Amino acid sequence: AHERGIAVTAGIWDHIYRGGVQGGGIPGASQNAGQRVPGLVWGVTADNLVAYNKAALRRFLEVFPDIDAIQFRMHDESGLKKEEIEPFWHDVFSDIKRTHPNLRLDLRAKELPDAVIDDALNLGLHAKISTKYWMEQMGLPFHPTHTNTQDQRNRRHSYADLLRYPQRYRVHWQLWSGGTTRLLLWGDPDYVRRFASSARLYDGDSFEINEMLATKMLGEPHDEKPLEILNPAYRFYDYEFERYWQFYRLWGRLTYNPETPAEVWEHEFTARFGAAGAPLSKALQLASQVLPRIVAASYRYSNFPTTRGWAEMNRQGSLPEYAGEQGSDIQQFLNVRDEARRIVAGGDTAMRRPDETSRWFAHTAFGILAQVALAEKTAGGDPGREFRTTVTDLKILAGLAQYHAERLLAGVCYNLYKDTGDLGSFDEAIAFEKSALDAWGRIVAAAGDVYSENLAFGAHAVGFSRYWKEEQQLLAGNFEQLQAERRKAVAKPGAAHFSPHAAAGPMPSARLLPVGPGLEIAARVTAPAGVKWVRLRYRHVTQYEDYLTAEMTLDAKSGNYTARIPAGFADPKWDLMYFVEVVDNNGAGRMFPDLEMETPYVVVGR
Repeated sequence: AHERGIAVTAGIWDHIYRGGVQGGGIPGASQNAGQRVPGLVWGVTADNLVAYNKAALRRFLEVFPDIDAIQFRMHDESGLKKEEIEPFWHDVFSDIKRTHPNLRLDLRAKELPDAVIDDALNLGLHAKISTKYWMEQMGLPFHPTHTNTQDQRNRRHSYADLLRYPQRYRVHWQLWSGGTTRLLLWGDPDYVRRFASSARLYDGDSFEINEMLATKMLGEPHDEKPLEILNPAYRFYDYEFERYWQFYRLWGRLTYNPETPAEVWEHEFTARFGAAGAPLSKALQLASQVLPRIVAASYRYSNFPTTRGWAEMNRQGSLPEYAGEQGSDIQQFLNVRDEARRIVAGGDTAMRRPDETSRWFAHTAFGILAQVALAEKTAGGDPGREFRTTVTDLKILAGLAQYHAERLLAGVCYNLYKDTGDLGSFDEAIAFEKSALDAWGRIVAAAGDVYSENLAFGAHAVGFSRYWKEEQQLLAGNFEQLQAERRKAVAKPGAAHFSPHAAAGPMPSARLLPVGPGLEIAARVTAPAGVKWVRLRYRHVTQYEDYLTAEMTLDAKSGNYTARIPAGFADPKWDLMYFVEVVDNNGAGRMFPDLEMETPYVVVGR
């Protein structure tokens, strides 16, 4: 690896086996730790835990002296009990300091105590804190504006409360994409550029991303023969990773140099597909935006882990299950449950409503399919196996966008029914859900006989289907249950009917101006329907905090809306961040900066 300029980090995640989450899909791993299971360490106890790990780590580094770094799992999922964590790591750190003082350590942030961080740094070790960028899924190319309340005040993912000053360490950002982009083609240059810029937060200088197929065979017996993903008639490669050349090219080139010209990959599309390469390139960029938007806006948060969620394959549960979830950036996207409550109450919001997100999915699907049709027309005849399989993936991703376009509206209508007792809303929910089921049928048709029907990318026992047809059958069963619920439903007398759709019309816009003296925030606002209100939202750069609000007022002299962050709010321990919300007189709202164009908040240094 070093001969090719590649650094090697070893990940050591388990330090003693005590069952639970450690079992995974390994046969025999759930047995008593005192029994011998082939391939697993046995005999480690609380008494010899530290001695064994120190000896094993020393031996590991003797066998592999050129390892550049080790990434450690720090918390109780590694088998350590909470009371063992601090003394265990002190002994391990002390041994590393003595034997390999220049070894770089990545300390995984999940539930990592400050005392352990302090211990590593006080010993003078070369330690970074490694954290998930956006759950164990691929969200949008910025740090979440607001993480889910379930995990807001712990260190499960994103930057939590880690970006404190004085700065003693750097953060290694893990774009844990393996829970999302496991199988289908991916290639969005704008996403990569924006992500690379966002990884500079807190002087960041490193990141990682999961390669495609990272979870292939997850949950299968370790001696199982690897399964092929494409059926023989459609394989055009020697190794499966070769079909993801655009993924590797974009992440390799654009994170090294974000100004890399597009001709670098456009030439490759032309070389592979001729005149059809240009529309295929455009279609792939559009299609690659679908999965991150699903994760950010229409995803069940219970599917947070790689071992539970798979946006490429998973229907996201039954409609009642889906209708009760939060999404994952709860500041940018209004979930279907809260949207129904807002509609009934008549409230305003600057967040992206489900209706708007639904239209985004529908528009994106249309764009993908239009480019695919152009590519097919241009290619003509028999364009080859790679063309055929590429188009298959693009149509599947378009189908996923169509599915979520309908599912979002079904979720709002189902919640309107639950909140009001209006059977008309229930009927609309069923109609949208039927359209979602039809969209899933188009996914199955697109996959056809191209993919194997045994796609093992997660443990089947916990809900990982092996093919879209299996999810289709589950979705159809859920639909029958929904219809049965409707037959038993009784209307609430006098229940009002509400539409899930927003009123059509131009959206307000705003241009944020440079921060003025005394932390004055100013914005130039344009709203054809007239401005109803403009608000400043701000907090420190710690996700443990919620945003505070200041009403912005129109300055007649400048024509700008302004507000001040109180001087006393500035704290040398934290940077500040803010964004602006605008709602017009028709109730249309938007947040600025606009997430479609840039990171949707501004970070101000101390």
